[in-house]
Amino acid sequence: MIVCDGPPAMSPMPADLVPPRPSVNARFPGPMRILTATIDDLLGLFPEVSFRHHLMPLKTLARRVLVVNEPELVRQVYITSAANYEAKSQHFQQALVPLVGDSMFVNHGEIWSSRRAVMARQLHPSRMGGFHHLFVEGAEALAAGWQGRVDVAPGLGAATALAVMRALFGDTARMADAQRLVTSFAAFDGAVMGVDLAYVFGLPPRFSGFQFRSAWRHARDVRRICSDAMAIAEPGGILGALRAAQTEDGAALLDETQLISEVAMMLLAGSETSANALSWALYLVARHPPTLARLREEHASVLGGRAPTVDELNKLPFTRAVLQETMRLYPPVPYLSRQAAGPDRIRHIAVHEGDTVLALPWLLHRHERLWDAPHAFRPDRFMPDAARKLPRFGYIPFSLGPRVCTGAAFAMAEMVVMLSVLLQRLDFSAEGCPAPVREAGAAIRGIGFYGQGFCIAG
Repeated sequence: MIVCDGPPAMSPMPADLVPPRPSVNARFPGPMRILTATIDDLLGLFPEVSFRHHLMPLKTLARRVLVVNEPELVRQVYITSAANYEAKSQHFQQALVPLVGDSMFVNHGEIWSSRRAVMARQLHPSRMGGFHHLFVEGAEALAAGWQGRVDVAPGLGAATALAVMRALFGDTARMADAQRLVTSFAAFDGAVMGVDLAYVFGLPPRFSGFQFRSAWRHARDVRRICSDAMAIAEPGGILGALRAAQTEDGAALLDETQLISEVAMMLLAGSETSANALSWALYLVARHPPTLARLREEHASVLGGRAPTVDELNKLPFTRAVLQETMRLYPPVPYLSRQAAGPDRIRHIAVHEGDTVLALPWLLHRHERLWDAPHAFRPDRFMPDAARKLPRFGYIPFSLGPRVCTGAAFAMAEMVVMLSVLLQRLDFSAEGCPAPVREAGAAIRGIGFYGQGFCIAG
């Protein structure tokens, strides 16, 4: 048995903040507890010992499920043997089809690689300068409109959705459509979550029939919004690049239906994840005055009240560290579900064709053998000198391997800009606010932050 080395010791921050997390089971769940978790709280399924274990087989009604919870095992499944593990369970792919069609999110092989190559070029870190003004304008608009007691999550959701829409379509993108997308995505995600867990844990098909019908209904709304926005889009932008992409024989890479699918996938993956991370970051900062003071000092020193320029994003290491620590505690991708295409062996356990293998960043990011004070909010873990000592493959906020998120650079740039602007324009207080509601969505939207107000003074 391989034992991970313990984490490097760190000096405690003044008055360590240990933010809210779900109550946990006393023991590993049985099939009936797993069933209730499809409606209840996925994150609360796993007992406290899960934050110490490396490999966990789960008993379900009809399916073999194996949880890999050690960096080297995660590396084996998602990198070394990635070809043996399909991106999503077949059931999950079917559930997503109403919204994202045959997009690269559910595709494989040559279709996936050719589309991903186009998307990766458009979202390469070197191209972030072309999107920078979208982030600044979105943050400034939020700051101008927020006062009093505000529920930050919906506003951030609409702002991040609008940024992705403008990157795709240009200035014809409308805030009203962004707000409609946020509502439809949340409803769709809730339906898909039930479908995927029903499959993963071996529940009979009747348990997911209602969710399938609900997913179709909300997917139609999203695709209609995408189609209407594409019809009036400005030339250029990411949509223009997708329309211009060709196969090797000169044919269009994507027809109009496929374009809608890729656009819907980008909007789904690229908006709520950033919004949830920013919501949690604001909550954590508001709860921890020492962190807020250091952020204000960094912003005053580097920015002096301005929004950051593209070149200044790398001069805000503590701002970035706060966001990275936020995503450690509340990962954008709470679980990564893979289905084995053929036999394999993970440590001492044989994997058979059709078995489900899960990695849960929620557990991995809080593993007691990898992190000092794993449930505490300590942004200094991610300051440059300390970050070099972090466990490789033990921190995977944007997934890893061949299917690592192509929009990671876009998301990080957006979050650094928005957090620095909002904290310079507004004072946030969480006094009197109850603990946020945690909801683990499908492996697209991440751990949500819902129904909470902040006291804000401009």
